[in-house]
Amino acid sequence: MKYQLKCLKTNQLLNDEYTLHHTDNALLQSVYHQPLEVQEAEGLWQFEDWLPVSKANELVAGTLTYKAEALGEELGLSNLWVTFHGYWPEKGGLCPTGSFKDLEAVPTIQRLRDHDVTGVICASAGNTARAFAHYCGLTDTPLIVIVGEEHAQRLWLRKDHPNESVRLVVLKGGDYADAKRVAKHLANRLEEWVLEGGVHNVARRDGMGSLMLDAAFTIGQLPDHYFQGIGGGPGPIGTHEMATRLVDEGVFDGPVPRQHVSQNVEHSPIHNAWQAGRDHLVDGDFPDEEVDVYSDLLLNAAPAYGQAGGVHDILDDSDGQTYVVEQPVAEAAKSLFETTEGIDILPPGAIALASLQEAIEVGEVEEEDCVVLNISGGGTQRLKQDLDTEAVQPWLTVEASRAVDTILARLSA
Repeated sequence: MKYQLKCLKTNQLLNDEYTLHHTDNALLQSVYHQPLEVQEAEGLWQFEDWLPVSKANELVAGTLTYKAEALGEELGLSNLWVTFHGYWPEKGGLCPTGSFKDLEAVPTIQRLRDHDVTGVICASAGNTARAFAHYCGLTDTPLIVIVGEEHAQRLWLRKDHPNESVRLVVLKGGDYADAKRVAKHLANRLEEWVLEGGVHNVARRDGMGSLMLDAAFTIGQLPDHYFQGIGGGPGPIGTHEMATRLVDEGVFDGPVPRQHVSQNVEHSPIHNAWQAGRDHLVDGDFPDEEVDVYSDLLLNAAPAYGQAGGVHDILDDSDGQTYVVEQPVAEAAKSLFETTEGIDILPPGAIALASLQEAIEVGEVEEEDCVVLNISGGGTQRLKQDLDTEAVQPWLTVEASRAVDTILARLSA
């Protein structure tokens, strides 16, 4: 293979066997054995050299990077760039399910093929499920996707999109944390199937990290600042890892971009820990009870903060900053973007924009700084206006406590 995996705690190099874990409390990272040569290809396959796969496949997903002059003028920024991930046909949007989770699914499916995996198990709050269902359906890749009942309506596809290989399991009364627990237990009992892996899946992180490659080559430099809404952490970790590779290989001058990550004010464990100066999470970083938030896509009960190579480390390495955003502020930011740029966006992008506005106000960002704002999902309203969509019908609806046994029995029937 053109790469190996490095344990970020022990620095040991491993050959990849769709490996998700090596040392407790540490991530694995891809180490590539060749320089990056940008290919004549569509989307993220331009950057195939730095994706943990044997070759490109037929699937397409990618980043649209453009200079946001109108939004920049509204914010008082002269060098603002947007990385847009979603449906925006006249501008060339390359994420057909409406989020940058498409960047995760495409290389992950090739990584699965490389290791002759029978099928993949995915837990999701919606966007990841939709991305994997879209691409696994196209390739007839067996997929069990597990969602909480409140998120089942987010698993829609374009009408007549192939989905025979997709088995949707809906957990009655369940949430994202329940879906993750069930997926993990199922993977332990279902031979020759694997978890897609979340933040531990290097194909997910490097796929997301390709947005930083797209941005840097489009702009002609690494940005000074990178803004994103954050839940579990694979996006900021992946973009930081890619920026670091670019600097280490001498492709672009450093320093790496400052990481600015944003959360809902009601549920902000990463922000709480970072502002307290801690390199690990504690129970007090989480709310005492279930809370309503503007973007439940950013809810995560176990974000990758304290692991070696996790969010704390990338914030520390990049002199980063964290923010919390209240719902009215996020809603105003969403309206500003949609009015100025002309496309609908999902809540995480609005939260990222609101935190950029705060950073400008407090002096973290100056007028001439080069800024990348990641709109991690958008165009879904536009897509549903342009195209017919339909919900993926559940293969199984079951209580979380009985889910694993019921799934196994159904598969063997």
